[in-house]
Amino acid sequence: MSQLVFASNNPAIPMIVSKAAIEKQATEAAGKGQSINDACPYPFGTAAADHFKAVYLLALPTARPTTPIECATT
Repeated sequence: MSQLVFASNNPAIPMIVSKAAIEKQATEAAGKGQSINDACPYPFGTAAADHFKAVYLLALPTARPTTPIECATT
């Protein structure tokens, strides 16, 4: 599997970015609590934007309930 993805919709101006760079950006953005729309620097519909979104969503902290959940006893 290629470690590079296209980050441009314009074939006249190809832009290729490493997956590692995208993963670092997405993980940092999720950790900082940035919105995906503000954090993603890649054009919508590109392979780079799709990879960013996938990594970002996986890196989001899991939501935890604000009140403790009590287990029912039987």
